[in-house]
Amino acid sequence: MIPRDVSVLLGDSTPSELPANILDTISEVVHCARDVATAFAEIEQLELRRAESSKTTEAIVEELGSFGRQTEVGIRATAGTSRRSELKTHGEEVIAAVNAMILGWRQQYERKLQTSHAQIAARTTELRATMRGALERYLVPRRVDAPLQRFHRIHDGQRYLDSATVEPLSGVRVTVTLADPEVEVPRRIRSLLGKGHKIQVGTRRARLRRTEEPVYQSLDDQLLLEAERGPGRLRVVLARKPGVPEMLRVEIKRGDAALAGQVIRGEGEGIASPIEDLPVLEALWRALDAERDRILGCPAQLAEVSLDSRPVDGPGPMLAVAERLIQCHRPTVAVLARHSPNPAELSIKLVTGDGKREEAWVRRDELAQHLLGLPGPLRKRMGMPELHDGVDDDALAEAKTGVHQTVGDALGGVVGGTIGELLEDESLRIELEPADGVPGAPVADLTQDISLGEVLVEIGGSEDSGCIDATRVRLR
Repeated sequence: MIPRDVSVLLGDSTPSELPANILDTISEVVHCARDVATAFAEIEQLELRRAESSKTTEAIVEELGSFGRQTEVGIRATAGTSRRSELKTHGEEVIAAVNAMILGWRQQYERKLQTSHAQIAARTTELRATMRGALERYLVPRRVDAPLQRFHRIHDGQRYLDSATVEPLSGVRVTVTLADPEVEVPRRIRSLLGKGHKIQVGTRRARLRRTEEPVYQSLDDQLLLEAERGPGRLRVVLARKPGVPEMLRVEIKRGDAALAGQVIRGEGEGIASPIEDLPVLEALWRALDAERDRILGCPAQLAEVSLDSRPVDGPGPMLAVAERLIQCHRPTVAVLARHSPNPAELSIKLVTGDGKREEAWVRRDELAQHLLGLPGPLRKRMGMPELHDGVDDDALAEAKTGVHQTVGDALGGVVGGTIGELLEDESLRIELEPADGVPGAPVADLTQDISLGEVLVEIGGSEDSGCIDATRVRLR
């Protein structure tokens, strides 16, 4: 985990406001888009198969029907020329037998079609779950830092049901359900604010003075039955016991001027909170904000996703969400690529609190190959040219094999040129290790004995660190 006190510089040491985990975020965006688009492409192929099988079966059934009708007409015409009634009877028997066979064939093709459609539907359901899972893996972890649209907590008599709606990307709203492990259910206000807090809930006429005097309600033993937090507003429902009709509703709004509150007791009319109660309302606001932040960090599951206020409930809308992820991060990738000293990488520098710098990078071609492997129309729609523009074709081809080439021995003082200039007539076995989770040729097929005199090493380094790194090894 990256410490929060880390600042970020771009690869050429340009100051930046990017988060320290930006490279991880971009990698997750690419993987999410790849998984969603790959599943979508297979669903499209399944739908084509479904339509083609329906069309084929329909044509076969129609031709069988035509065959039956022609057979019936022909047999009856032939039998009609006979003077014997037995032949006419046998003709009808033949017609009945042919129709029975045709009916059996039709039912056979229809059952086969139903089986095929059931298999396609089951596979489509799996792929939809894959698409939803890919979106969930990316979107749900970003609930904590995303702008909050709504947080809702309600007590159902046994436990709290918590949900939150956030907007991690422009136009993409996510509703998650949260699992709070807190054992105190329902929570008493005194466990949130401490003891000794009260607010005015109404007025009553004094018997002697015949004037209106305030009525106060202690919050110490009130139970939090419901809370809803939105931009600039908070609504809570309190009661001494769950299920009792006598409830206390407190609504708080925070505007540009100041805090304002309204209290409704039972079914009565609401009263505006006096200025004397504002410190208590402020404390309640802060306490429930702290509760919200704590609960947002609890385990969460994706409940709903919407894109531009429209619900995301099918493969097409889910693909549109993944496309939005790509589009929103393309400018960031362009900035990182423009400021990375090595054109084959996206790099940043992490500056810790004590002034130390650490470089972090990811290869552009390794990210690009996840999207370049998509079918043509999807590759155009989900592509991120900023990842592969300017990267040579050899590097992209190498990335597609899913292997990283490594040389195990130190290179001594060689700076450019060939290893053979240092070690003549020596040979070294170079193992090509496949990257985790990336398909490629077997290791045995990628291993050979080569002469070090034929190996060309291209050197790259960092001026800031003074280090020299072998960035590429290839044959002459």
